[in-house]
Amino acid sequence: MLDSNLLRIMLLPFGFLLKLLELAMEGARDIHNKLRFRGVIVDRGCCINESSKIGEACHILNNSIILNSVINRFTYVGRDSIVQNASIGSFCSIANNVFIGLGLHPTNHFSTSPLFYRRSNTFNLPLIDKDKKFEEYKPIKIGNDVWIGSRAIVLDGVIIGDGAIIAAQSVVTKDVPPYAIVAGVPAKIIRNRFSPTKVHRMLELKWWLWPLSDIQKRIKELNEF
Repeated sequence: MLDSNLLRIMLLPFGFLLKLLELAMEGARDIHNKLRFRGVIVDRGCCINESSKIGEACHILNNSIILNSVINRFTYVGRDSIVQNASIGSFCSIANNVFIGLGLHPTNHFSTSPLFYRRSNTFNLPLIDKDKKFEEYKPIKIGNDVWIGSRAIVLDGVIIGDGAIIAAQSVVTKDVPPYAIVAGVPAKIIRNRFSPTKVHRMLELKWWLWPLSDIQKRIKELNEF
């Protein structure tokens, strides 16, 4: 039997070629992202599937994954984040290492392993004849002007209202009202950003729908609102 070090040396040329191919594929993906999303900043290493849509002047930072999602204008997604099956509004601030929509596992089957509810699974081992009826992913809706802190997790099916703030490292398991600040595991309301009257006025104003030129003209008014 060959010594493991000798075997590695023998395989070195093949590993080198494989690594070159990987680098070429990554470079091609980055170029494709830039061509596909004009008017959007997409950093290196980002994976965005064909069914996802990214709005004007958004910024997707390094190594983030966007799947089956819509992200509206002037929203950024921090590096190393995952966004799946989500609709995200305009002017949102999503920090690094945020996970939105991680999927579910069945809790009423004898096992929670995907081996027993998905024929095509991470193990590439089809144990069942057909998939079990189970909603593995539920859509997530995130409003406008939402700030989500670093390492926060938003679970499937959650609705986050306009102007809400999700504290760093929180786990959001339930809907969050507009302009609420939530924190913790599971996330709970710490306080509201504004009085109910002002929240109502902000929601009526809907400034995030205005053209950018109107926002620029009325920036002083907005700052004093």
